[in-house]
Amino acid sequence: MELEKFKEKNKKKTGIIIFTICCILLIAGVYLYSSFAIYEQNQNFNIINGTVEDPGDVYFSFYVDGVISKTMPTKDSGYTLDTTASYCTNGASPILNTDDWSVSVNNLTVTNTKCTLYFVKGVVGQIIDQLDKTGACPTVNEDGTVEATSDTSTNGYLCSAPDDYGTSYYYRGNVTNNYVKFGDYYWRIIRINGDGSIRMIYDGTSAHANGESSADRQIGTSVYNTYDDDSHSTYVGYMYGEESTIYEEIHANTHDSTVKTYLDTWYKTNIEEKNLSNYISDTLFCNDRSITQEAGTSNTYFRWFYGLWSSTGKQYPRLTCAEQNDRFTVNDEVIGNGDLTYPISLITADEVALAGGYIDIDNSQYYLYTGNDYWTISPYGFNLSSIDVIGTYADGEIGYIPTTDSNIGVRPIINLKADSLKVGSGTMDDPWRIAD
Repeated sequence: MELEKFKEKNKKKTGIIIFTICCILLIAGVYLYSSFAIYEQNQNFNIINGTVEDPGDVYFSFYVDGVISKTMPTKDSGYTLDTTASYCTNGASPILNTDDWSVSVNNLTVTNTKCTLYFVKGVVGQIIDQLDKTGACPTVNEDGTVEATSDTSTNGYLCSAPDDYGTSYYYRGNVTNNYVKFGDYYWRIIRINGDGSIRMIYDGTSAHANGESSADRQIGTSVYNTYDDDSHSTYVGYMYGEESTIYEEIHANTHDSTVKTYLDTWYKTNIEEKNLSNYISDTLFCNDRSITQEAGTSNTYFRWFYGLWSSTGKQYPRLTCAEQNDRFTVNDEVIGNGDLTYPISLITADEVALAGGYIDIDNSQYYLYTGNDYWTISPYGFNLSSIDVIGTYADGEIGYIPTTDSNIGVRPIINLKADSLKVGSGTMDDPWRIAD
């Protein structure tokens, strides 16, 4: 019998195999870890209706436009939480607080809970994406003012300028994609505020095309203030103080103007009593009472006296508000004054100018034209025969109007919270809406 040669085990080969297997396991482990590593502990986590005392045992993963991310989008990025797709394990559910941009979890009852949050471009993000990149927008100066011109009737676009919260995105010209239907009324978006809220102006019980003249595009008419004593500049205020020679007493926000009372009544009936207040943001309204000439019982001229039309001391429009006392809010006393009863007011002359209004030039094509005179909140001036506030004339231009002599249009301004609008495309036939 032929003897077979004894074959010793190939220890080297076995070692390579074992090493290879270990490498594969290590790579798989790293991959799996990286997949789950996106869940990051949030030590500042808010627990709502939960029984777990250690919030550190909650983990998050973030998806932005369907792509996994290690961080949440920032508050002013235009993203919103897709509540339908987002979920947590163990029967819990995530909640995004858009005011302070924090995440909370409902029904958190056990530890080791993981939440997957899907962020998508909301309406605000879709609007910001429309920002004009062709160079058609007016120049923004270093001080934040905007060199607006009268060239707005044949073009419609989205531009940007700083406001008191950050960067604001404003509509200019004959835009046709800024329609909103809210509270059974139609509105036009003026701008996205720097805090992400949506600033809009009342535009009727039905949708109106640019260039259409209609009294339906206002809630009614009112004088700005009922005081017919043209003896003091205090009465240009949306709220105002006392007749005095002391600036702080003149501009104390003690009394309501007639137009403010008119707007507050409308808000209570059409927003508050319809349970729509939870959609409204406490974003400021600017009653800019910056003085360019001495106040008191003599002639007093406010910032817009030297407006775009002035050859000396020209004032370009801006979206910042110089004095905190003039930044009207309801509860916010950090940026605003906290003096309002309801978060409603009037458009500023600056916003009209940025949209397309100008002095001595008719413009029926920009989206703020209604064919009617209507108020802004911006004071013009005072002399011993008249107290004047800027208004938008029936032909679309900007001019000054006596506060007591004119019963003209009132168009409310409100600010919606950033995540309020969910459906639509912003057109006249398919306006943005909170729901179908």
